[in-house]
Amino acid sequence: MKITASVLAILFATSFAAHAETASTPVAPAPALPLTTSIEVDVSKNTTTDKYVSNTTLKLDFDGKGPAFGGFDIKVTDGTISLGDWQIGTTVASSTVSLGKQGDLFPDAGLEKVGSTTLANPTVNESLMAKMGNLSAMAGFDGLSNDVTDLDNVQVAYDFKVGVIGMGAAVDWNTDTEEKSYGFSSNLDVSSSLSVGNTITYAANKLAYEVNASTGAISYFANGDEDNKLQHVGAGIKGKLAGLDLYAEASYDTDSEDLTPAIGASFKF
Repeated sequence: MKITASVLAILFATSFAAHAETASTPVAPAPALPLTTSIEVDVSKNTTTDKYVSNTTLKLDFDGKGPAFGGFDIKVTDGTISLGDWQIGTTVASSTVSLGKQGDLFPDAGLEKVGSTTLANPTVNESLMAKMGNLSAMAGFDGLSNDVTDLDNVQVAYDFKVGVIGMGAAVDWNTDTEEKSYGFSSNLDVSSSLSVGNTITYAANKLAYEVNASTGAISYFANGDEDNKLQHVGAGIKGKLAGLDLYAEASYDTDSEDLTPAIGASFKF
């Protein structure tokens, strides 16, 4: 769907509104650009071939922080080089505005590789994102290299607290189909080692959920939707061993009675 420049101006105005009351913003020196390198090896089950496959990924993460910020990921997966997430942006007063392939505002769930299979997950490519306090807004593009005025979707999200429970709500509007998707999440830290939460989405006339709990290094989840109340249950564990970050997890499909395990190790240097 074609848009005018005024739509994008709304996002910039959200970010710079707080700056209007300040006389000037001090100019800070250019931030240093730290580099993080990691090697990841993941083994998971291919649901098509029913065989276990391994993926090896070398990641180079460049991330500069300051009043102006930016970063990008370079991935080498089984010999294939690709550009992952990237962003460039700036901070004015308490607001930020950024452009890039930087995820979205919709709530998600799941573990490293399993879970989050019933929840709505609107597709987002590159986007322009503005954040001011607990309120965030995003305009997602079909592709910046194709047409910078062609929007795919618009999202608005708000994070808040009710007592000691952290909550978040988001809405996604697809500008092509004019369909809306809604998301809601909550989380409660019961103690320093126990937390519980849930994520709910409503899209395409279907309500779906995933509940989760974490006790130390072990996490659990269960999900389903209004037609099938309990579709998957699963658990995972994370830990460190001699400098390696390790995880092991599995999801059980209650309908097909299939078990989908996944294990992985990573090393950062």
